Amino acid sequence: MTRFAEAATIGAAIAVIVMPSAVGASPAPTAEPEMVAIPAGSFAMGAGADLPSRDWFNERPQHQVTISRGFRIATHEVTLAEYRAFRPDAVVTTELTPYVAGVSWKDAEDYAAWLSRKTGRHYRLPTEAEWEYVAKLKTADPGRYGAIQGLESGPLEWTSDWFGPYAPSPRTDPVGAASGMLKVVRGGPISHDPDHDWSMLEIDYHRAEARLALPPSFAPFADAPNGGGLHTIGIRLVEGPDPAGQPIPPTPPLNALGVRQDLSTAAMGPDPSKPYFRKRTFLPTPPDDSHSTAIDASGWDARLRNHHHSPGVAVMPNGDVLITIYTSYSEYEAGTSIIATRLRHGADQWDPPSAFVDIVGVNDHAPLLVRDGADVRFFWGSPFLGGQEVGPQGFPFQQIVTADSGATWSPILYPKVIGSVGGHTRQPINTAFRDRRGRLLLASDGGRDPKTGLGSGNEALLWASDDSGMTWYDTGGRTFGRHTTFVEGKDGRLLGYGGKNTDIDGFMPLATSHDGGKTYVKSKTPFPPLGSNQRPAVLRLASGRLLMIGDYVSKNDGVGPLPGKRGSYAAVSNDDGKTWRFKRLPGVNPHQDPAAAARMKGGTLGYAAMAQAPDGVIHVVTTMTHPIVTLAFNEAWLDAPEASASSDEALETSSITALTGPRKSFTERYSDGALRGTWSGGRADNGAFVFDGPQRWFYPDGKPAWEADYTLGRKTGVEKRFDRTGVLISERDYAADGRSTWKRWWANGKRRAISHWNGTNADGEAMTWDPEGRLLTSTTFHEGAPAGGEIIGAQTKGVHP
Repeated sequence: MTRFAEAATIGAAIAVIVMPSAVGASPAPTAEPEMVAIPAGSFAMGAGADLPSRDWFNERPQHQVTISRGFRIATHEVTLAEYRAFRPDAVVTTELTPYVAGVSWKDAEDYAAWLSRKTGRHYRLPTEAEWEYVAKLKTADPGRYGAIQGLESGPLEWTSDWFGPYAPSPRTDPVGAASGMLKVVRGGPISHDPDHDWSMLEIDYHRAEARLALPPSFAPFADAPNGGGLHTIGIRLVEGPDPAGQPIPPTPPLNALGVRQDLSTAAMGPDPSKPYFRKRTFLPTPPDDSHSTAIDASGWDARLRNHHHSPGVAVMPNGDVLITIYTSYSEYEAGTSIIATRLRHGADQWDPPSAFVDIVGVNDHAPLLVRDGADVRFFWGSPFLGGQEVGPQGFPFQQIVTADSGATWSPILYPKVIGSVGGHTRQPINTAFRDRRGRLLLASDGGRDPKTGLGSGNEALLWASDDSGMTWYDTGGRTFGRHTTFVEGKDGRLLGYGGKNTDIDGFMPLATSHDGGKTYVKSKTPFPPLGSNQRPAVLRLASGRLLMIGDYVSKNDGVGPLPGKRGSYAAVSNDDGKTWRFKRLPGVNPHQDPAAAARMKGGTLGYAAMAQAPDGVIHVVTTMTHPIVTLAFNEAWLDAPEASASSDEALETSSITALTGPRKSFTERYSDGALRGTWSGGRADNGAFVFDGPQRWFYPDGKPAWEADYTLGRKTGVEKRFDRTGVLISERDYAADGRSTWKRWWANGKRRAISHWNGTNADGEAMTWDPEGRLLTSTTFHEGAPAGGEIIGAQTKGVHP
């Protein structure tokens, strides 16, 4: 096993070592843990030049840390026997005996507090910096610190810190972020796909620098032990005064900035009596479908990868459309994370993508968004957590909830799963809804039950909650295809269409349940069957009708059952699914794989997701094309006769030419009266509300957060973003011809990147620098790709496709 590689520079104090009672013997329960004294000192925290891979971005920048006071650290993790003295009946992981694992961060904190009360000493969890400091001390002087066992083996270990990016400046007694969704975990990996080890990140999680971060609530439920959470994180204690360092205030991502709480314009959309259709690219190139060296050279964060797939979409109460989508190299590596982009109601362009959810060191997969009354829920899964696609170490899914259109989100909530659980994979699909009984239903892929061997991945199921997500259960039935998309019939039937790699006589199957998902009946639909890289979507429209979207031919062989039909369709049913009227869906792009595009001879939706806004506009998200786009249309367009194909330029161009009424100014304030934001806009000549004029948004302490100027919905002039301390970190200068210049700065004020863009494509000179001001890369882009394929200064180690 790889050992910690970097030595620490330590102070002159001498450590006092208390050795275990016997080498190799299981530590016996004790009221006071065996401890090793750790001296004050300084060290370089984070990844240095010997770790050049972009995958170490969470461990950068390397920075100097001073531990100003000595402390003592336990020679080993808390044992199961020691923990049982605290909570005799706790449901925990026992596979790492003699040590306890499967405890939440709160459990670990409570244990430290209990032991402190019992002994009169001050035990606590180590800070992240203390943990790394100790690990590097042990590597530098194993003779002095060899009694500290299990830092790189056995249970992983909770630390006290909220997870957040490192600050570039030197720190004394750092304590992490001021708030967050994740607590830092150290000591090894927690997630990988055993069948695809080649897709692992280039991170050795056994190194002292490597960071994991998981929700503090991650643990099994005491009264629902079959639901999951039996993970491998345990507890190591330190003894000493609390560090006096100041936490770092987290900077919200762009998708959470400037989120209006005013709902007065949400229903102001294009004239519903006239057909409306728009096409928009929602991710720029790079990062989409780009080599990682090009992503880095164009100025994006290293968390962004080339493959963006399996989207979720919802329309927020304020009218904004939010897309969540995973960014990855190969779908199942541990570093796959969720990013988001927002189409603000009143804007004509999607915001640049920004970080949304990343359980660090875990595969974040299969995002699903759904409007639920005044709230919006975000569900996703974590395949291969614990090295298993399904198993006791992980939960079937998790969720966060927003009540303010995505300005803030709840802590990560794991499902309390009651009753028996059948075969499944940790992958939500694209539909969640409340049925007529008020149950909350969530679609997820099926899978093989590791206990019984029953089930397969070529089916789907519904998870259900009768209490708005407090508890969940497996409804029991399984459909007849992977990635099934669901809707409730007006008579209470559950209708599951598709999803892929399955058919009846050459047509997509329908799974119908008359008993709430316990059983399904199989029948044939009029829809073409789908293959790999394809997922249909169904939606109950505001008018009460059903809308189904999909591709006419399978990606696998380019064959479909409807003669002469290629590309994609939108099908409407006025009789709750008995009959359907098909219409060609324009604007879809060819598959990004040239061979697949040649077989299909038309566009594809890829993995589709769909939602309807309060203004009546239906938003469709596509993937697996270059570029990946959204389509927006209203029910009047669905009802209009088939028209001749429009050019992409026409579909992508706004028809708005003027405001038809006065421009109105808006102001929002925080609950204490402090100014939150100002903006302006009015009704355009197509009936929709559009931004027109400046927007200025502020943090609660009055520091600037985000500002932009709009003209008839399009950004003009200079857009600026500031970190939580008010430091300028990003600036985009928009020209009237659609070109822009993007500049970024590090938190220490030094320049980070400059790049030039034509619409959503990098086009022109691009340069990047490290936090010390050293030039990293210099290249010229043309239509989204490096001209000539050359990036001067690009690292060659740790480069992914």
